[in-house]
Amino acid sequence: MKKGWRITASIVWDIQRNVPTFREDCWDCEVKELLMTDPGDARPAFEHDREIFREALINEFGADISDKILGRGIVLVNKGAGLDDFREFFARGTIVGKVYWEPVEKKWRFRATYASAYILVEEGLAYTIKVDNIPKEGSTIIAECDEGKQVILVKDGYPAGVGYCKKGRIRVITSFPEDVVGSDPFPAPDIPTTIDDMIKVNENRMKRMVSQSKKFIYVMREKLKDKPLTVSFSGGKDSLVALHLTLQLEKPIIVFNNTGIEMPETIETVEKAAKKWGLKVVVADAGDDFWKAMRRNAPPARDLRWCCKVTKLVPMAKLVKERWPNGTLNIVGQRALESIERSKSPRVWRNKWFPQVLNIAPIHYWTQLDVWMYIFKNNLVSVLNPLYFKGFERVGCFMCPASLLAEFEYTKRVHPELWSKWEERVEWWRKYIGLPVEWREYALWRWLSPNNKKKSFIMKLGISIDWKNEYQGHIMPKIRNKEVSENKVVIEFISNVEKAVEEQYSILGRNDRNKITNEKYEITINENKVEVKGENALEEGLFVSAIIHRWYQCMGCKSCEVWCPTGAIKVDERPKVDASKCISCRLCVLECPVYEPVTDRVTSSLLLDRPDGWRRRGKLLKKDVVKKIKDMMDDASGLGGVTGA
Repeated sequence: MKKGWRITASIVWDIQRNVPTFREDCWDCEVKELLMTDPGDARPAFEHDREIFREALINEFGADISDKILGRGIVLVNKGAGLDDFREFFARGTIVGKVYWEPVEKKWRFRATYASAYILVEEGLAYTIKVDNIPKEGSTIIAECDEGKQVILVKDGYPAGVGYCKKGRIRVITSFPEDVVGSDPFPAPDIPTTIDDMIKVNENRMKRMVSQSKKFIYVMREKLKDKPLTVSFSGGKDSLVALHLTLQLEKPIIVFNNTGIEMPETIETVEKAAKKWGLKVVVADAGDDFWKAMRRNAPPARDLRWCCKVTKLVPMAKLVKERWPNGTLNIVGQRALESIERSKSPRVWRNKWFPQVLNIAPIHYWTQLDVWMYIFKNNLVSVLNPLYFKGFERVGCFMCPASLLAEFEYTKRVHPELWSKWEERVEWWRKYIGLPVEWREYALWRWLSPNNKKKSFIMKLGISIDWKNEYQGHIMPKIRNKEVSENKVVIEFISNVEKAVEEQYSILGRNDRNKITNEKYEITINENKVEVKGENALEEGLFVSAIIHRWYQCMGCKSCEVWCPTGAIKVDERPKVDASKCISCRLCVLECPVYEPVTDRVTSSLLLDRPDGWRRRGKLLKKDVVKKIKDMMDDASGLGGVTGA
């Protein structure tokens, strides 16, 4: 599959009935292939999608002809590839337009396809240039035109391509195939159709998908009859379907992970579903841990995601440990088409944070179209999260760094008080680090490393950001000077670090007057300076900096307490290790939400003078630590257990 997708949807268009269906389920009908961006996980268009379509047309061409383009039948929306929110619209058997959010201009824009270009030319609304041949994508045509104007290239009266004007030239963005130019733009007739019509055409598929999913739940339940049955209900559409399928076999317990940064509608949806079906809700509640963590840590990023451990994994691990120490059979509304990572994920798995729980995904192979047809067919809209009909594609944490700027615009409109609180915190960090105001305004905090998307934003905005300065802003205390060689590392911080190390020294080895030794290294701590001597000193130097940064930037999540095999560590504002119990396994550091984003990514990059310092060899691996613990426990089993370092 393209771009790493293990699975893609197979949505096609039933020409005669003017509704979408699936390739493998339409053996007796004439279908039209739909050219969708992978994985092709399209969904029905709702009224807010049509509003966006209209708004984009008006912004681009000054007129609303959306009804003529979209027709009277059902419309699909698919995610496209762009700098921000990019949507492909399908109607009457073809792609009828592409709509994208222009982040700098902060407005929706429209990119014509053959079908919409055909109508725009017919209506005389488009700026056109005649061409003798179908132009190649990426080529340029010299022409007098307004800067930034979208141009329809016309051959023999028909659209042949689309371009944009830049500095007296038209750059061709899209070139239409030769066999398309001159043809009828719409394969299917403009027959009025609805979601009910689509459900009717796909009835056999729905029965099959539901039957397979229910059988899967039943078989797994038979294997784990002795375990409690739970459903992870996020308040989203997929988990709603998974819950409803489970209810047809047995009443489960709802497990809701309240991250503390959910929108009110999501919490209300969970309560509404529980009340409707008389179900018990158990909450893994992060409280205000996220906001506490933000006081000592810069905003989370896609490649600096400390938030998931603090708000999701740790609260859930604590809940399972307290409530279901022997585990549960847990139903999850996970689908393979949600992301490349999930397309590679198995249908049955255990999470390392709570391995006693067996997770299963009954709708793993469902498409969004399957999910929405099921929701409408079973009248689940009354318990569906209303945010889906207000423009939101996802209903998780309101400021998730994986979100798009367009989604943040919806949040600002629907919950300005939430967004205002968030922006205040981001602004504090912007000033503290010393970054341009665009870092906050265009949510550039969503990326730490200077990847391609971040670079594109920076170039569009005409600003500059020094990656070293931004990286330094993510660590406390900052690094003033450093010296790195193969057998020696010296790190000078801007603050005294002796107390941070003193309260955790046993993790590193034996302590003797600010000199810590273990079988491989000699570590000297002197006020604000750390010196490490030994083979591959860089990794040990990073580990020393890790316990320093996690002490200063402690989020109070107590992940270290959850993972410590001997109960040696306790957190009271700061982590403190009981040397008499510590076995120096280092697992508490590796599982700290500060380690991977701060030490492994930020500190390593600053010490190596390159923004991708985490791409280095010789790192301490968790699997090696776990093996070490098992070996130590085995060796100590005959002596009554491990009692000290």
